[in-house]
Amino acid sequence: MKHKYSSIMASSLTKVVSVAAIATMALNIIIPDHKQSETENRPLQTFPSWNTEHVLSGQYTKDLNTWFSDQFVCRDQNIHIKYLIQKTFGVKEIQDVFLTKQGLIEKTAKPNKEQLERNLNAINTFKQNNPELNVGFVTAPNAVSIKKEYLPKYAVTLNQDKQIDNIYSKLDDSIVKIDLRNTLKKHKDEYLYYKTDHHWTSLASYYAYQDIAKAFNLETTKQSDYTIYPVTTNFEGTLANKTGSVNIKDEIDIYVPKDKCDYVITDESTNKKSRTIYHSDALETKDQYTVFMGGNKALFHINVDNNSKRHLLLIKDSYANSLIPFLIPQYASITVVDARYYFEDYSRLIKDDLITDVLFMNNANTFVQDTSLADMLEAN
Repeated sequence: MKHKYSSIMASSLTKVVSVAAIATMALNIIIPDHKQSETENRPLQTFPSWNTEHVLSGQYTKDLNTWFSDQFVCRDQNIHIKYLIQKTFGVKEIQDVFLTKQGLIEKTAKPNKEQLERNLNAINTFKQNNPELNVGFVTAPNAVSIKKEYLPKYAVTLNQDKQIDNIYSKLDDSIVKIDLRNTLKKHKDEYLYYKTDHHWTSLASYYAYQDIAKAFNLETTKQSDYTIYPVTTNFEGTLANKTGSVNIKDEIDIYVPKDKCDYVITDESTNKKSRTIYHSDALETKDQYTVFMGGNKALFHINVDNNSKRHLLLIKDSYANSLIPFLIPQYASITVVDARYYFEDYSRLIKDDLITDVLFMNNANTFVQDTSLADMLEAN
């Protein structure tokens, strides 16, 4: 009798699961595909078009599986629910992101050792080939280094301080090495890193600028020299996208000098000009960090109305975007290059833009895995 009852229950459960699966598939087909995941901030696989080549190669089946996963009914809600369940049961790490009392902190990146050596050698060669230029290098430590005491107990991650020490040890002595760690660690309990994003905040950029200014003989500033505007308190960044976190929001502040100077910024990819580096329309999008510079582009030119005789070439990643407002008043012009997207002759920029100073600026996690800097520097 008991065996018969179990068989009936198993049969009923199988039917329920089958009906649910069919219903879900039907809903996935009926409901129009979403092109973008707001939660993950990435494009989604739409229903794949059929062709013989893809079917025979197996690509069509892969695309179909990805489509079903990406377009699964209530996908975004399920991601948030999964995060809440994991956090409730004490999970402290999701997709290489630690869940801490200070928010979400990304693990230390594993270096691409061969490429890292290439990049450092290329920077040294760049300085040797341009002895007349004032060349500086700064790698921004990530939250995993500055706020490591906030990591979960027994958290396992690579030692970023050792990575940074190794980087600076291999740079030529003729290069100005700017190490931000002592300064940032003095302020480690302040709002230096976003709780939901891998970037540092404008406050961290302010502190970083003071060290850069001292090393480059620029004017240092005080916080009272700026009007600080919180432009959003609703920011959810890249780490929130990875983990599906809920109920964690960030504030983005912009620092506007009280002693303002006029400047014009040109986005060379579109040839559009603007009198501000800030893009307020970005605050209406998922990626609100692009309020700085409108995001990453290959090349920007910033021409400043001041009496400076110095011209900066800034070779950077996105960490520098919130640093640029502090640099603008100090230079007659700033040429901003992102090596990940720039494929032209940089030596032409040095000549045409009358460059006097060069600053390499990347965050540590990006720099140890970068595959583009040496390619750009060696191509000239």
